[in-house]
Amino acid sequence: MLETFDELVDPGRSISPGASAVNGITDEMVRGKPTIEEVLPRFITFLGDAVPAAHHAPFDVGFLAYEISRLNLSVSDKPVLDTCVIPKRLFPHAGSYSLENLAGFLGIKSDTFHRALADAMVCMRILNRCVDEMGGHERVSLSEILDMNGPSVSLCTGGIVLDPSYKPLQAAIENGHEMEITYRDARGALSARTVTPLSLGVSRGAVMMEAFCHLRKGKRNFRLDRIVEIG
Repeated sequence: MLETFDELVDPGRSISPGASAVNGITDEMVRGKPTIEEVLPRFITFLGDAVPAAHHAPFDVGFLAYEISRLNLSVSDKPVLDTCVIPKRLFPHAGSYSLENLAGFLGIKSDTFHRALADAMVCMRILNRCVDEMGGHERVSLSEILDMNGPSVSLCTGGIVLDPSYKPLQAAIENGHEMEITYRDARGALSARTVTPLSLGVSRGAVMMEAFCHLRKGKRNFRLDRIVEIG
């Protein structure tokens, strides 16, 4: 039996016009709805010991992990599978790996995109197609799927955002603001970057920030231990 969880949350502040343009959710729709403090514990109970999956997992996990840590909630330390990463390895000729374009490539139909439950259903069907491509649910193990997924994030990584030195990143993620950083790359070279932080997570034991880099005009991952200065 397929169970679903779908609730609107009152964020306690106005929704930006840009966000409303994407998902169609307005201030009027969330006014009077439960807060994240009410909804998140129910969502964690709903997850139980299941292995979560998300499209561009670090983005969503960053927000959830922060709130889980802020509210001192306990959650199963399961890796979050990424339905953007896995198809890149299984379907290298898909072209675009956005949720909508990937669904079209795989022949998965949806009446709407950019709404949580509808996107979650598409995400589930993409993951099922990936498992089928690997040999089917009866033959493929979780460890094999994790190998295909590569380094994963977890909902238990939220504690990193509570370090006082990360407060500016925390605020930028919450508010969608850009900021200046000085970054040292793997060769030791320093560069000044203007970035819009998107999420925080852990990859291969290192704390990472996913951000839109205005210098490179695209999403990039930055190791926090290589950020020399936050402007």
